[in-house]
Amino acid sequence: MSQPPLPSTRLPGLEWLRLIAASGVLLLHVRAVFGGQRVFGLGYLGVDFFLMLSGFLMARVQEPRLLTGAEPLHFMAKRIWRLWPMMALGGVIGLPRLWSRSAGWEDFLTVTGLNLALLPVWGRMFVFPLNIPAWTILCELACNALHVTGLWRLRRWWFGAGVIGLLLADAWLAWHFKGLDIGAKPANFFAGALRSLAAYVLGIALARWWTRRGPLPFPWWLALPLMPALLPLVWWLKWQGWLFDMAFVLIACPLMIAGALRLQRWPQVAMWAGRIAFPLFALQMPILQGMKMLGYGYWSGLAMAAGAGIIAAWAKPLWNVRRNRQM
Repeated sequence: MSQPPLPSTRLPGLEWLRLIAASGVLLLHVRAVFGGQRVFGLGYLGVDFFLMLSGFLMARVQEPRLLTGAEPLHFMAKRIWRLWPMMALGGVIGLPRLWSRSAGWEDFLTVTGLNLALLPVWGRMFVFPLNIPAWTILCELACNALHVTGLWRLRRWWFGAGVIGLLLADAWLAWHFKGLDIGAKPANFFAGALRSLAAYVLGIALARWWTRRGPLPFPWWLALPLMPALLPLVWWLKWQGWLFDMAFVLIACPLMIAGALRLQRWPQVAMWAGRIAFPLFALQMPILQGMKMLGYGYWSGLAMAAGAGIIAAWAKPLWNVRRNRQM
């Protein structure tokens, strides 16, 4: 018996949201490196959105494949190979700055080897000093691995209890750390991993619930500008804090995904928006830090990071075609 076609991962609205969230993180990092107003100081919430979207798409696309016998190890190998090269490129860009802050060759080579292998280090300000945002990719891959090896098998009630427990733990972490800006430093890395898992499993829950009942009727023209409008507004009104962070995860992110699912226009343009999002996220911090080392300012750093994301998105398909021809 023929299987029904799997749902596409290339949903135009979600591709736009990828780019919007990556841009919010970029604006956060530009301010962190060069200083300035904290208008997008809540851009770290883009990480929670990325993890929720990852869980949503994994449940929507990969779980049906697992039910038909897909091999989890094969999937994880492909997943790592898809994400690692761009993160490695970001790490290579960050090598000069790492060398300038290393205690010697042994320290430099140790941190470089571990971080390029997407493994954290301790005794530094950040667990990934080579490319700070890499901690989120490690957490996403860990969530993916948990998903394909066990989470997808959990019965509905056990999974629901797990989701509630993780969200309660996430709320406690947000209260304890006065927000969800956690995960990049050794002192809060494991808390950040738990934060990531909570957002991820909520994405799985949304995909399963909406498969049965349909997504919330939220318009796409409100979903797309919600994050870039909401984060500066909250900063301006001084509403930021752990309660807002949790409200963003529990309310704003599901509404954005639900609304974006209703957008089916401009698929080719949206495809490019989605392609730019990951290189923009993966390369931005080492480029910004390198530009500061060279004496450049805010706008130059922003332009270079954004331009690198666009160029990498354009070059990656060409590199993939060449690699496939050689195989």
